[in-house]
Amino acid sequence: MPKTSGPRVSWRTGLSALAVAVIVAGAAAQPAGQADQAEMLMQAARTKQIVEGKLDEAIRIYQDVVAKHGQDRPVAARALVAIGQCYEKLGAAQTAEARKAYERLVQQYPEQREPVAQARARLAALGAPAEAAGSSRLTVRRVLGGDVSGKVSPDGRYVSVTEWSTGDLAIHDLASGEVRRLTETGDVAGSGSYAEFSVPSPDGRSVAYAWVHETYDLCVVGIDGSKPRVLRVSGDGVARQFPLAWSPDGRHLLTEFVNADGTRDMKLVAVLDGSARLLKALGKNPSPGGAFSPDGRYIAWAIREGLSLFDLRTGAESTLIADQSNHSVLGWVPDGTHILFSSERSGSADAWLVAVADGKAKGEPVFVKKNWGFKPMGFTRSGAFYYAVNNNVGDVKIAEIDPTSGMVVSRPQPASPRGNTWAPDWSHDGRYLAYILAREPHRTVIVRTLETGEEREFEVGERTIGLGASLRWSPDGKSLAVSAFEPGRGESLARIDVQTGRVSFLMPLPAGVGFPSFEYAPDGSRIFYKKPADPAAGRGPRLVVRDLKSGEETTVVEKQGFFQAALSPDGRRLAMAGGENRHFIYAVVPATGGEARELLRIDPEKEVPFGGCPWWSPDGSYIYFLKGVRGKTPDEWHLWRVPAEGGEPQQTGLTVGRQVGGLRMHPDGRRLATTDFKVNLEMWVMENFVPKAPAASNPGVE
Repeated sequence: MPKTSGPRVSWRTGLSALAVAVIVAGAAAQPAGQADQAEMLMQAARTKQIVEGKLDEAIRIYQDVVAKHGQDRPVAARALVAIGQCYEKLGAAQTAEARKAYERLVQQYPEQREPVAQARARLAALGAPAEAAGSSRLTVRRVLGGDVSGKVSPDGRYVSVTEWSTGDLAIHDLASGEVRRLTETGDVAGSGSYAEFSVPSPDGRSVAYAWVHETYDLCVVGIDGSKPRVLRVSGDGVARQFPLAWSPDGRHLLTEFVNADGTRDMKLVAVLDGSARLLKALGKNPSPGGAFSPDGRYIAWAIREGLSLFDLRTGAESTLIADQSNHSVLGWVPDGTHILFSSERSGSADAWLVAVADGKAKGEPVFVKKNWGFKPMGFTRSGAFYYAVNNNVGDVKIAEIDPTSGMVVSRPQPASPRGNTWAPDWSHDGRYLAYILAREPHRTVIVRTLETGEEREFEVGERTIGLGASLRWSPDGKSLAVSAFEPGRGESLARIDVQTGRVSFLMPLPAGVGFPSFEYAPDGSRIFYKKPADPAAGRGPRLVVRDLKSGEETTVVEKQGFFQAALSPDGRRLAMAGGENRHFIYAVVPATGGEARELLRIDPEKEVPFGGCPWWSPDGSYIYFLKGVRGKTPDEWHLWRVPAEGGEPQQTGLTVGRQVGGLRMHPDGRRLATTDFKVNLEMWVMENFVPKAPAASNPGVE
C-alpha cells in the first residue's frame, strides 16, 4: 500500500488566521530573546505557507525575518530558501524573484552549507536568467550525495530514488531535502522486494518504475499518495521489464524487455492499459537506452555501429552517427536542437553534443565534458542536465584470523598496490589471488602470485564485467570463470585460461537478473548457481547444478525468498541465505537436495542482514556471514561465524565496508580476503553547454 497522510488532522490545521496574527504581532512585544522571536516568526510564516496557502503573506513574514534577524544567520538562510520556494509556487512570472532569493543566500550566507546546497539545486533547476541566455560557458556543480537510482523530474523539483532501508520508491525534494515514500511494501531485507529504474513523468505527477519481487513488474504511481498501478506483470517468457523514458505526451513508456531466453526487446507500453508495441528486437545484444525527441516523433538510441534515430511515425530506423566508439544516449535537449551522448572516441567515456534537424545530424559532434559520469538522470525544461558520478572505491584486503577462535589476529591490509579492486578468490593450491580491477572504461581480471607479488592482467574482449560480478578459480587451477555480459550471448560465464590468456564461453546465465554467484563442484565438472522464479511455469527461485559437458541442469533447491547459496569445500552441503516471514535466514541443505536445517534467523527490525552469500571455512566447520547493527552506519558490517552443525554465532572482531564479491578464505584457514567497498555516489548538474540559436535577422535591415 502507498504511504499516504489520509484524512488525518495535524495540530497546525487548528491555527486560525487570528492566532497567526497574534503570533506575528506578539513576537516583537514579548520579552523573549531575539532567537525566540525569529523562530516564532518562522513558525507563523510556515503556517501561512503550508497550512493556509497564503504565499504572499508568508513571503512578507519571511522577509521580515531576514530584515530584523539577519544576524541569526542559520534562520535568515532558511528564510531565504522559503522565500524562493514561495515565489516558485506563485508561478513562472515570479521565477526571477525566486532566483534573487536563492542568489542572495548563496552570496551572503556561504557558510550555511545545507541551505546553500538547496539554493544551488534550485538555481540549477531554474536555469540561467534571460539576460544570460547568450552565455555558452559550461558550469558544473554537485547537487547532492546518496542514492542515484532514479531520475530528475522535468521541473527540477525532485529526484526519484529507492529508499534502500526498505526498498520502497521515494522522491527526494531538491529544495527542502525531504525524502517521501510513494510505496510501503518494500522488504529488501526479507522477501527481497524493492523498486528500481524509476522515471518521473513529463508533468512530474507520476513515477514509472520496475517492482522487483523475484520478477520485475512494470508499475506507475502518483506522487499524491495514490495507490500504485501495475501495468504489466512479468511472465509469459518475460524475465524482466523496466521503463527507460516517458513519451512527451505522457501516454507511453519506452520499456526494455529482457526475455527468459536472454533476448531483449524495445517496446512502447501504453500507460492507459499496459498494451505493448514492439519497436525493435535486439537479440542478445546490450541495451540501446533511449530518449524521445521533444516533439515525440523520434527515439534516439545507441547501436553497435553508433547512434541512430527510430521514427515512430514510419517505424524506420536511420543512422545518426556512424562511429563504433561505444556510445550511449544521455538525453535529448529540451528545445529539440541537440542530442547529448557519451562516446569513447577519445579513449574515455566523454560527453558530446550533436545538432539534429529533421531526423538528421547537422555538422560534427562537439566535445562537452571529459569523463562525464556513469548514469544520466535527465534534463530539466531549463536545459540543465543531471547525472550521477560514481566515486565508489573497492579495495581487496587480506586479514589474518585464528582458525580455532575465529578472532582476527591482524587487521586487513591491501592485497595489491592497485586501486579499485574487488571480488577476490584464492586458487585451490593457495599460491594465487585473483580479483577484478575496475579501470575505465573497462574492467579486467588480475592474478597475483603471492610469493613474488607479480601480477598478470587478463582482458575479456568485448564482454562487460558488471559491478556485481563473481570470480572463481577452477578446481584444477588452470582457469578462472567470471560472470559478464557478452554481445550476442547475453549474461554468461566466461572462461579465462591463465596460461594462454585465451577467453572462451563457458555457459549461459539467467537473463536479466544481474550476475548470480556460482560455485564449482570439487571435480570441476559442474557449476551450482541460482535461477530466478518463472511465474508462467509456476516455478519459484531455485538453485540448480549444471553439467558443463552435457549442459543438463538439475534443480537442487526450490524455495521462495531464496537469495544465494555457497557449496561446502567437500561439495556435500550448501549454505543458503534467504528471506522468510520478514526475517533473514541462514540454513544448510544437502548438495543433492533435501530438508533444510536452519542455523540462524535475523530480525531486520533489530539487526541489518547482509543480503549476500554466506562463506565456508576451508575445513567446512563454520559458516561465515555479515550483519550490521540497526541505527549504525549502513555500510559498516561485522563478520560473524556460526558452527555448520549448529550452535551460537560468534563475532570475529572484523569490521568491513560494503562487500562486492564476498569474502574468501585461504586454504590454510588463516587468511581472509575481503573487499572493503566504500560507496560514494553523487548527483551533479551540468548547464550552459548547449549552443544558443542565432537571433533571427530583421528582413528590413540590409
